[in-house]
Amino acid sequence: MDLGVRDRVALVTGGARSLGKADAVALAAEGCKVAIVDLNAEGAAEAAREIEASGGRALGYVCDIRDTAAVGETVARIEADLGPVDILVNNAGMIYTVGQLKDLRDEDWELNLGVNLTGTYKMTKAVFPGMRERRWGRIVCMASIAGLMGGFGQVAYATTKIGVIGFAKSVALEGARYNVTCNAIAPGIIAPNAKLSPLYDRMVKRVAMQREGEPEDVANAVAFLCSERARYITGAVLTVTGGMDLFTF
Repeated sequence: MDLGVRDRVALVTGGARSLGKADAVALAAEGCKVAIVDLNAEGAAEAAREIEASGGRALGYVCDIRDTAAVGETVARIEADLGPVDILVNNAGMIYTVGQLKDLRDEDWELNLGVNLTGTYKMTKAVFPGMRERRWGRIVCMASIAGLMGGFGQVAYATTKIGVIGFAKSVALEGARYNVTCNAIAPGIIAPNAKLSPLYDRMVKRVAMQREGEPEDVANAVAFLCSERARYITGAVLTVTGGMDLFTF
């Protein structure tokens, strides 16, 4: 199925590994020129090399998305190397702390917000005006089922992810008349990171399908929302959870 995005420039944050890397691979397979942005310079370069070895077009860039100047400089480099950014996947995120509110340090709260929410804002702000001017753009923001349902011991993380949803819906309103869509994806338990949790077995029992998802399950949803086939979808929140958000017993 041709998704109609061949030769579009796609920027994927947190693209050196896991979900972000899968997103980059999926978009490259559709013919996009992919900019992989990550704090891990070596990882971003390696992910780009793997895509190029498979016949795709990709370059790696190191950037702290919390830094306004760094974001601006990185986007300028990408546009000089590959062309104007048509697609933005705000994948970069973190669960820096897992602990109850009573134990949460202010600096932990601020770091979660800085990466997950403020970083998403800064990267989107850097590319959004160009999308509007060219009257075409696709933005996908990575939320989480924790943002929709809350998470025990995840006060900071869950707060950032519901914030991402509000952000995505607001950007969708601002971009709608310019053919710029913005949607959010809320994944559930995705391997392999989910297996690092001591509550892994308990969490999987909550999933209707009784198994975790794979990064490709999220990447396929990302690729669709970035495509011409999703041109009339904006402001949506797509859960990719295997039914974790259903009432199961």
